[in-house]
Amino acid sequence: MEGIIEQTEQDFLVHPRKMEFYIVSPEKFLLLYIGTFGMYSVYWHYKHWSLYKKSMRDDLWPIMRGIFSIFFVHSLFENFEHRYKIKTGKAPESIQYLATIIVVFVLIGSLLNILASNDIGTPISNYAAILFFPVLCWAKYKAQIFANKSGPDIDGHTNNKLTFLNYFWLLLGSIFWLLFLLGLLIITFTDTPPN
Repeated sequence: MEGIIEQTEQDFLVHPRKMEFYIVSPEKFLLLYIGTFGMYSVYWHYKHWSLYKKSMRDDLWPIMRGIFSIFFVHSLFENFEHRYKIKTGKAPESIQYLATIIVVFVLIGSLLNILASNDIGTPISNYAAILFFPVLCWAKYKAQIFANKSGPDIDGHTNNKLTFLNYFWLLLGSIFWLLFLLGLLIITFTDTPPN
């Protein structure tokens, strides 16, 4: 992996092109992540990889990296670190622990969802998604702040306004939140039938 990073740095120094990533203000990130019930995360990963691909002329599939993000989150955050080093000339404090938190919590959450769908460990397994949601949001929020610091717009002023599509996704997210909370209420307050 170190050889790949060195090659990327050499490519960056030889060719006059910038390694770019998605810039978004921290407030807008939080609103879209929480408001869309985390669905924004897929777009967030996709957009980072899409801009990276364009800026580095790399041969990769941003859509697949957005959908299957847990397989690529470590390399994405490593690229954030590399971009920061290029910008500042100093090695940053690593954010790889954030990527590890994301992978671990997504995997455990998936396992708990499987258990909940088979009525194993209920009601605790039913609440796992809501308990893990803030942790995943926090880890990606911190990573976005770091991505902004590694780019030209530290505060994300160039992308701090909501667009029509943002409002559309927030509306869909509101429906998901409503259905999720109704589901939790039903699970919590209905008696389970005797075996």
